[in-house]
Amino acid sequence: MTTIGPRRVLIVEHEPLTAATLATELGSLGYHVCGVATTPDDALAAVVREQPHVVLMDVHLPDGGDGIDTARRICLGRDTAIVFLTAQSDEATLARALEVSPFGFLVKPFRARELKVAIEVAVTKQAKDAAAAREWQELATTDPLTRLPNRRKLAEVLRTEWDRCRQDGVSIAALMIDVDHFKAYNDTYGHPAGDACLMAVAEAIRGSCGRPGDFLCRWGGEEFLAILPATDITAAAHVAERVLAAVRRRQLQHQGSPTDTILTVSVGGAAVVPAIPTGADDLIATADHSLYEAKRRGRNRAAFERLDGGDVPGEAPPRRA
Repeated sequence: MTTIGPRRVLIVEHEPLTAATLATELGSLGYHVCGVATTPDDALAAVVREQPHVVLMDVHLPDGGDGIDTARRICLGRDTAIVFLTAQSDEATLARALEVSPFGFLVKPFRARELKVAIEVAVTKQAKDAAAAREWQELATTDPLTRLPNRRKLAEVLRTEWDRCRQDGVSIAALMIDVDHFKAYNDTYGHPAGDACLMAVAEAIRGSCGRPGDFLCRWGGEEFLAILPATDITAAAHVAERVLAAVRRRQLQHQGSPTDTILTVSVGGAAVVPAIPTGADDLIATADHSLYEAKRRGRNRAAFERLDGGDVPGEAPPRRA
């Protein structure tokens, strides 16, 4: 969470006098008290509404309310630092609190300086942890060679875009793209050159799928997959032609290819308006089937199939270098 101006602090404390004292003290320390909550439900609602940088959470809330459990619910999917406040310092309470948020724990009564240090440490540690989590998430969903998203990220994006296109009643398309005779390329030029080839192909394809919302990932090996939301089969065919041309323009020599003297790709395309019982996996499988058809016809070309069995664009003849 980016901090602009004073840090926003939410107080969750069931004793009014203690809450008022805290608010005054926080104001004198330069913080902005964005709200005071007394119950778990009030606290959860206030976090959503006020978006605080830090929550000062009393461990014991009225009517058997559990501040530690409330903090756990706040932390689900939200970058908010928690500092626990308690009159009890027993080991069991401390252990439970640290399981939820190891950012701060103050035993009442405490001094203003201790409060400020606890808040600043909590916010700083939370920000570092959030940044590290984002970095790990990016590493887990990114192909290390091409820097494209991988299949793990694809699953997340495809589910979202499929549902959106189904709600909007529009077509979604997929392009399965395969480097022609890639094994022969590796055998001819060596694996380091093969890696450089895949990076160049990835860049060429990326430049051909440049609309906001278009998604390109490395499917595996020498295969790439593009997801094109709000795209029918005709528009997908235009994108496929751009992909074929972009790779050819790279003029990557491929003396081991029986298809051409330069590196080429084959593309299989599919499109459908999402509807039950059709699923996103059917879209990918159909694009893959179309890819094999493009290969069967001689490679360096695109083939298409609609899941509803309708007409598909005619195939343009392959271009030679």
